[in-house]
Amino acid sequence: MDKAKKFVFGIITGLVNGVFGSGGGVIAVYVLEKYGKLEAVKSHATAVGVILPVSVVSALIYLFKANILIKSVIVTSAGGIIGGIIGAVILDRFSSNTIHKIFGIFMIISAVRMIML
Repeated sequence: MDKAKKFVFGIITGLVNGVFGSGGGVIAVYVLEKYGKLEAVKSHATAVGVILPVSVVSALIYLFKANILIKSVIVTSAGGIIGGIIGAVILDRFSSNTIHKIFGIFMIISAVRMIML
């Protein structure tokens, strides 16, 4: 994948992440696997690396707009950091097929919840 395509994919990833507060990682995983030809473990790990700076910038903008509940961020982030460490350590223990299935299940659950709201 050339630099121009990566840049455009970055814009789309950032836009989705900024508007919805998440979802950019889903796009990143898909693009990295389909067009970047990365295996599942590498695409998921790389997507986290892509989303981190995107999320930090989005969070700072929301912080300045006073749309962030700081106490919720602190408590949820503490748990998220622990979960992130565990996930990063165990990711390479799963096959690509298993990762796709788990990821797909979470996507379906999320989609159903969004539709039901």
